[in-house]
Amino acid sequence: MEYLAIYNAQNEPLQQTLPRRQVHELGHWHRTAQIFVHHPEQGYLCHRRSRHKDLFPSLWDISIGGHLSPGESYETCAARELSEELGLAVTPADVRFVAVMSIDGQDEQAQLLDREHAGIFLYQTQREAQSFEFQREEIEVVQYVPVRQLVGELQAPEPVRAFIPLQTQFLEMLQLVQELVLKP
Repeated sequence: MEYLAIYNAQNEPLQQTLPRRQVHELGHWHRTAQIFVHHPEQGYLCHRRSRHKDLFPSLWDISIGGHLSPGESYETCAARELSEELGLAVTPADVRFVAVMSIDGQDEQAQLLDREHAGIFLYQTQREAQSFEFQREEIEVVQYVPVRQLVGELQAPEPVRAFIPLQTQFLEMLQLVQELVLKP
């Protein structure tokens, strides 16, 4: 059973851990790392979540991510998630910190709350999408999407892909990450 440390709305620790399912049922704030995988010519790596996920099954996500284990840093979690979900051998030094953003989400279908203090990171690569050894329990398919197309899809009233219903937050995160990508 996975346990998560819980936090208040200001991202201050409450010195308590609870089972992951209970954290989402009760709507406790917790920490995640969200890594934007960027290919300079092909855009951002998006993926459709496994249909077996408890939160947002079969929906498209624009970042690779996961929950921080109790006591784990954002950077360590980011490197671990890239390893687990994409099969990449990376260290915390390989990811670039962007910001921490609070995201108050809800999966209405599953009746779960997803209140995260998300550490946002950028990982740049030249790898082709087909070369990732992605974790099939987490991800069904991966695809690079050019940034202009991705922004358009997130803004569309009826997007081509069914995204996790956090389009406004995704656009904010993408803007922050894109600013870092464009810096010389």
